[in-house]
Amino acid sequence: MMDPAGTFPEATAELLDLLNSVKARFEPADTEVKVAILRILAGREIPEVTSLILFHEILGFLRAYPDSPEILEGVEKALEEFPARVDLVKARGKPSDLKRLRDTGIAHTTVYYAYPYPMATWLVEHFPDAVEIDWEDADGLDKIRSVLPLLVAYAENDALDDEGLALRDWIGAARGDRKVSGLQWLLEALERSPFPRDILRHLYEGAELLLGWELREPAASRTLAKFPTDRIFYHRGPLLRGQVDFRGEIQKPLPGLTPVPRRRAEALIQLFKCALSVRNRELYPLLYASPRDVFMADVGRGLRIVLAGVTPEFRLPLEAYYSFLVLKNGVPVSYGGGGPLLDRLEIAGNIFETFRQGESVHIFSQVFRTYRQLCGSRYFLVPRYQVGYENEEALQSGAFWFYHKVGFRPVERKVLALSEEEQRKIKADPAYRSPRKTLERLAQSDMVLTLEGDGGNPPRDLPPGNIGLRVTREIGQKFAGNRPAAVRETTRQVSRLLGCPGWRRWPAPQRVAMERLAPILALIPDLHQWTPAERRGLVRIIRAKGAERQAAYIRLLQGHRRLARSLYDLADSVKPGTPPRRRSG
Repeated sequence: MMDPAGTFPEATAELLDLLNSVKARFEPADTEVKVAILRILAGREIPEVTSLILFHEILGFLRAYPDSPEILEGVEKALEEFPARVDLVKARGKPSDLKRLRDTGIAHTTVYYAYPYPMATWLVEHFPDAVEIDWEDADGLDKIRSVLPLLVAYAENDALDDEGLALRDWIGAARGDRKVSGLQWLLEALERSPFPRDILRHLYEGAELLLGWELREPAASRTLAKFPTDRIFYHRGPLLRGQVDFRGEIQKPLPGLTPVPRRRAEALIQLFKCALSVRNRELYPLLYASPRDVFMADVGRGLRIVLAGVTPEFRLPLEAYYSFLVLKNGVPVSYGGGGPLLDRLEIAGNIFETFRQGESVHIFSQVFRTYRQLCGSRYFLVPRYQVGYENEEALQSGAFWFYHKVGFRPVERKVLALSEEEQRKIKADPAYRSPRKTLERLAQSDMVLTLEGDGGNPPRDLPPGNIGLRVTREIGQKFAGNRPAAVRETTRQVSRLLGCPGWRRWPAPQRVAMERLAPILALIPDLHQWTPAERRGLVRIIRAKGAERQAAYIRLLQGHRRLARSLYDLADSVKPGTPPRRRSG
């Protein structure tokens, strides 16, 4: 190899620009450039913070997409040096530099976010010395102060009412000599209160309290987080981009989709939670991920798809849900979630920004393939939020055209017609780009992908919100709004009709499933006319809803066509408009 000092520019910024330009190219000459620049920058001080952050992003990409063992070794060494690089910046103490590093997720920096209650408790459990209340968050502190009278002895209220006493000082007095953070004290006070957990969550999250999390642990940063892998895929040719047969890939059988042993599943869930939290993102079902319901598929090219289910207590009434995390050579590169219900899978996903020059289409094809293998889904629905409805990031990234390119089409006819008009403009002028106003109009509809062999028409969707509203009306009309009485009576009716008087001896999660599904099932007018086999099948579905893993429930529900028809009829009996869809962070 030529002497790098004679071949490459001296300026760090120019070296980084060159490295950035070749990071996603994998010809031998590109590999030589990467190796040489990594050697030049090894140990070199990078005082300019913008350049330091760019270097970090390039290294993150190369860690997921390495050309060779030599590059992988150089990248990992450079990433291991990053905590020391950040410490140098912090030691200089320049305010603008410190502000620039805030919320980057880089090792030894701090992220600030109003984490939801379950995540705050999880952080304190796993990183007790690294997370604390942001004492500069005046608004959040005021709101928490208004909650504290519910948690303390009545005689303490005069001190809380004293505006001259800072809340930080009051909590300092309240925790006594114990070496716990202010956040730990607050969460303990909430846990000791007489309120149910759902109320505690409401009280805490209503304050939108900003927390600061110092990313000291290797797992708790974008810099060093990875899952162990004994096989690295090295890229020695062009990345897979436009040449992916999306539908074809989805329908390929997987060589294996296996349950993950509990200890390994717990490590994956921790990696998943950290990957989102250090990026100030959240995914509600992940907060309640079950280590007993985690699957992993090795789909080749260094990709592993992880699906994490939800503990029975926090599952939705009808839909199942699996969050997904994509690992590329052990590095988290993408996340999202999918809710299967009968033949459809509602799915939303995101490629982390660092990796968007990689194999995004191929990655999503493998995610969809994994869901299809587990759930047997016949068609896929992307909610409009995912393509830009009230979602600035999706608008800027051109998410609508990303999904359109791989075969998704708008469900709403007006939006479909607009997309076809835009397609004609693009065909007439390849340089044409849809203006923002048009993208906003295109984002007014969900998008659907129907697999070949299913007729090509948009399949019939089952909106759970319609069924939920029907239950609400029934409780209002027949039970005068007495919800506990409604649950008791419908559970009694349904258990009698299904011939399972001993349901109270089922495991607790299955009893909960019966009580949650009974108000829906009691609305089926001809349930008493179902055949014994149909009723036994429904009992199996109820019990599967409360099982450790959701996969059996998904398949059993798909296979019970009479129940499916009844659910469609219930949904059609209510026309409240399009119910809001869940959003992925």
